[in-house]
Amino acid sequence: MFASTVLGLVTGVTGTFANAVVFVVLILARKHFGSKVNTLITNQSAMDLMACICLTISNGLSVPGAPRHYLRLGDVANNIVCFLFRNRVLAVCCMNAEKIGLVVITLERYFKIVHAIAHRKYYRDWMTKVGVILPWISGFCTFAIPSAVSSKALPGQCPRFGYFWPTKDGRMVSMHSTDVLLITVLSQPCKPLGPGATVR
Repeated sequence: MFASTVLGLVTGVTGTFANAVVFVVLILARKHFGSKVNTLITNQSAMDLMACICLTISNGLSVPGAPRHYLRLGDVANNIVCFLFRNRVLAVCCMNAEKIGLVVITLERYFKIVHAIAHRKYYRDWMTKVGVILPWISGFCTFAIPSAVSSKALPGQCPRFGYFWPTKDGRMVSMHSTDVLLITVLSQPCKPLGPGATVR
């Protein structure tokens, strides 16, 4: 447990500094050049940065000797801090958002390269905005909501995570719902336009 906490701290701190540098560079590059894909990659970097920050905080609260509850904050605030950080819900939400973000970037590049004519004809700026917002919403919905409805508040303790799932398999599906969704979507066959196909 101690080793995994230390490893998580090292990973979180290192990732925070590395992603902060990348994020700043991308912001500066966008000011000079700017592009739709740069917006999506900058958003991806922001999700990476947030995931590392949340992971660092979560592991920092889990080191030996750290308080197990925060009653000075009051029951409600204690449950929120415990749920989001000690139970690593916020970190996992950001990690799920990263996965969705990578799929969005991949699909955008795929359609731009494989279906270049259709991309130029039909792609609109609002689609980039959807591509930015969608991963954040998906990351939250695929983990925070199932975690919240399946947790139980305990007096003087952190909420009990996954309390209402009747089986261990149910908890695992909840925790890895994003992976299941991505595998289902990406396993669908793609049918590229043939040589004689036309774009309407």
